[in-house]
Amino acid sequence: MGENFWQRFAKLGKGEGPGKGQRSTWFILMLAVIGIVFMFISANPEQDRSPRPAQESNAEVVALPRSQGDYRQQLEKDLESRLERMQGVDEVSVMVTLESGPVSEYAQNKETTERTTTEEDGAGGQRDVSETTTRNQAVMARDGSGDEAVVTRKLEPQIRGVMVVARGAENPMVKEQITLAVEAALNISAHRIHVVPMK
Repeated sequence: MGENFWQRFAKLGKGEGPGKGQRSTWFILMLAVIGIVFMFISANPEQDRSPRPAQESNAEVVALPRSQGDYRQQLEKDLESRLERMQGVDEVSVMVTLESGPVSEYAQNKETTERTTTEEDGAGGQRDVSETTTRNQAVMARDGSGDEAVVTRKLEPQIRGVMVVARGAENPMVKEQITLAVEAALNISAHRIHVVPMK
């Protein structure tokens, strides 16, 4: 009676307790009970109260320019900065006109449902009628201000034309170099570029 539970348990495992013929059965049974108790303890939902992070979308979120005007102004600023570094050019002012605003393509969940029904006509014939329904739903991502659609691709607006006013453009060679530089930088044809000297 003075033995505690763990001493008896150890004797059972060594085969020293009463009923030696059944010692292995009791020993395995006790191990199974202890294992079940530990499983319940580890599965207790109250053990972990830490908040779980929200599931993240694997689609890439692309930052868009705020407006067409912002994109145009950025182009003008970049061109002015580069053209002013050219030899023979002192001061530059650039104006860019665009065809339309940027176009964005959004990630979508596509769900297609197909249903086939058999119809009978008055003459006793049968025909199968198939119906396919497709549903597209935009993929949303949560940010600080709410939910926003996930952008997969952004198409920049096409450039309609560029006007460059430059000090030094009165020199035909400098004017030609400015035209070639804008043509290469924006990948547009020369007839869309107009270069004039600054007064």
